[in-house]
Amino acid sequence: MDSLPPFRFVTGSLRVDFLKPTPISGAIEIRGRVKEIKGRKVVVETSVQVDGIVTARGEVLAVQMPDSFGAAGRYRLVAFF
Repeated sequence: MDSLPPFRFVTGSLRVDFLKPTPISGAIEIRGRVKEIKGRKVVVETSVQVDGIVTARGEVLAVQMPDSFGAAGRYRLVAFF
């Protein structure tokens, strides 16, 4: 999805299935694959693997923000810690 300006998305939903403990001592491979695109909504399947073993799977529904989002100070992003 290379574009200028880049597309911006928000998370509509996020599901994660934790299958096994994920060791943090080695390389962790994270993969995502676009499963479906419907208008502004994109469904992405994800997986986490260590040494070829899948330790987690998930699915993300990403919703493309309208071009007007953030324009002219209309919206303000606030971070909570």
